[in-house]
Amino acid sequence: MSINLYIVRHGQTYINKYDRVQGWTNAPLTPKGINDGEQAGERLANLTFNNVYSSDLARAVETANIILTHNDSTAQLQTLTDFREFFFGYFDGISNSVAASAIAKDRQLPADMTFNEISDTMSPFALMDAIHDVDPTGDAESADIFWQRLMHGFATIAQENNDGDNVLLIAHGQLLSILGQYFAQLTASKSEPKNGSVNLWELTDNQLALKSFNDLTTFW
Repeated sequence: MSINLYIVRHGQTYINKYDRVQGWTNAPLTPKGINDGEQAGERLANLTFNNVYSSDLARAVETANIILTHNDSTAQLQTLTDFREFFFGYFDGISNSVAASAIAKDRQLPADMTFNEISDTMSPFALMDAIHDVDPTGDAESADIFWQRLMHGFATIAQENNDGDNVLLIAHGQLLSILGQYFAQLTASKSEPKNGSVNLWELTDNQLALKSFNDLTTFW
């Protein structure tokens, strides 16, 4: 079985604009974020989707609804908590530099390293566990908890669709970055998709293969 899985990162939010950590914290789309959704919808307008899914977080749902205004597919949007962004716990909604400083101190890294630089020195799973370890509240997800729920989400998609189906999923930046690093061996700095970008994956028996990242211009 092979499913064509089109994964879109939600449009820009105000937390994205201010360069803050955004996990489960809801924030509205900026005008640019609304346009991100419009552009993704225009690029996907000629595709018929058998099913449409999104994270249940507001920014993903809003982006999904914008995309669907451009599409004639009759599939109803389904929201799944499995596709929520990684939960950063205490660090949710605050500056990326605060999280970077805490991780650098705990892992004995140079104090001036940025979050992106730290990401490039660790596997995505090590980074998630580092965030979990330095969270003073203990609320941040561990890599194992995040990965289990994410794979459960893909198993749900596999069960609800058939060979050759086109499926749309609206999800999140860190989530997509982790997929890019794990399944496509991209570096962290090259794996974070732009807001509103369309990424084509092949889902086969719960395995993912990346076909196109950050744009689909080669597919038209």
